[in-house]
Amino acid sequence: MTDKYRFDLLSDTKTCYRYLQLGFLIIAVTFVLGIFVLFFPLYREAYDVMVMPALFLGLGVLLFGIGTHLHILHLNLVKNLENED
Repeated sequence: MTDKYRFDLLSDTKTCYRYLQLGFLIIAVTFVLGIFVLFFPLYREAYDVMVMPALFLGLGVLLFGIGTHLHILHLNLVKNLENED
């Protein structure tokens, strides 16, 4: 069962790190845009509209990456326990 999940569903184990990097990037860009808005108040209304969805998206992608990482760790643990028997 672990082989099916490992090779069919999670063929690239670096995917979780890409999700983590993407989540951090979305959050960092949102804060950089917030600093940009301090200097150019003309764009404040547009920033106010996009800040909450962008932060939720960044946190969601970040949590998905963490969950994927934990899932891969669990599959490795199960495989090691099966090999010991």
